[in-house]
Amino acid sequence: MKIIITGEPGVGKTTLVKKIVERLGKRAIGFWTEEVRDPETKKRTGFRIITTEGKKKIFSSKFFTSKKLVGSYGVNVQYFEELAIPILERAYREAKKDRRKVIIIDEIGKMELFSKKFRDLVRQIMHDPNVNVVATIPIRDVHPLVKEIRRLPGAVLIELTPENRDVILEDILSLLER
Repeated sequence: MKIIITGEPGVGKTTLVKKIVERLGKRAIGFWTEEVRDPETKKRTGFRIITTEGKKKIFSSKFFTSKKLVGSYGVNVQYFEELAIPILERAYREAKKDRRKVIIIDEIGKMELFSKKFRDLVRQIMHDPNVNVVATIPIRDVHPLVKEIRRLPGAVLIELTPENRDVILEDILSLLER
């Protein structure tokens, strides 16, 4: 089962993913990304990756100098890959052996897609009919892979909105039990 969650920025995709991870417990393996905010000004300064193992690393920041930019955020692809690739490789191995495992990928977005290793691994995972995945994608097709995933045969595409975000969790968990 492939469950693809999309929605406008700030609608609650990552919050939903974290609730899914909490409910699935050890069945969930993967990562999510979240904003990094200045403790004093509360302004967003970047993004960090957090794995289900509890590892964290800032991979995108207004303070990074990089040729890879998304708006004013420099992206350090190596920092992202250091956590994302090993956890996704492990998740994929375990999910192939145990159908109850769920691979978590939040998010397949502009910053993450700078990584060719990530793109290749995500494509392989998403096209494997024998593994369960919960992934998030931007509302817009920011990359050919996002467009491909949005149109994946057999996948369940859920657009998260302020109206459904508080009631969709149980539906997603039910889909994963099929």
